[in-house]
Amino acid sequence: MVSVEVKESLIPSYSIAESLIKEFHLTRAGKDKIDAKITDKRVKKALYEILGIGSDKH
Repeated sequence: MVSVEVKESLIPSYSIAESLIKEFHLTRAGKDKIDAKITDKRVKKALYEILGIGSDKH
């Protein structure tokens, strides 16, 4: 699996997701906020992956 750091440098949606996480202080607990505010499926997927939402990392 390709690391999130590599994806951030190669895939714009991961860079956007990282910026959103920092700007809005998003955490796994912010899943409802992400679902309500983020409509781009690629950015939402990147946010979920970076934050470990919906994975075995919980």
